[in-house]
Amino acid sequence: MFDASQYATLRAVVDRMIPADDAPGGLDAEVDRYLLTLLQHETGLIPTYTAALTALHHEADIRHHQSFADLTPDQMDAILHDVAAGATQAVWLTDASAFVALLAEHCAEGFYADPRQGGNKETISWRMIGFEERR
Repeated sequence: MFDASQYATLRAVVDRMIPADDAPGGLDAEVDRYLLTLLQHETGLIPTYTAALTALHHEADIRHHQSFADLTPDQMDAILHDVAAGATQAVWLTDASAFVALLAEHCAEGFYADPRQGGNKETISWRMIGFEERR
């Protein structure tokens, strides 16, 4: 579905959308895995994701001569902020700001979803907020 660069960019974005601090972050909760599962079911989103992840890589290359995944957290955050505001330098084949909003929504879904949906590994986020599943 994604090439190595796109997948590295996806993981880096997940890490910036839900960074680990004193609590686990998006990568700890396997939000990237959730996104892959989501895209297997919502195949119409794959072209949007692949085009946008490639464009994010190009944004990083234009601005810093590095891949997005190799940037510092502050550099990644600055690019994501600019892209969300529509201030892009690379060619985007999809609506850049709409993609950032969509990806933020999907990351939140993956972080807080039922683990059976592919994210929220071992109920990381549920335990963090004190949620107890009742069956």
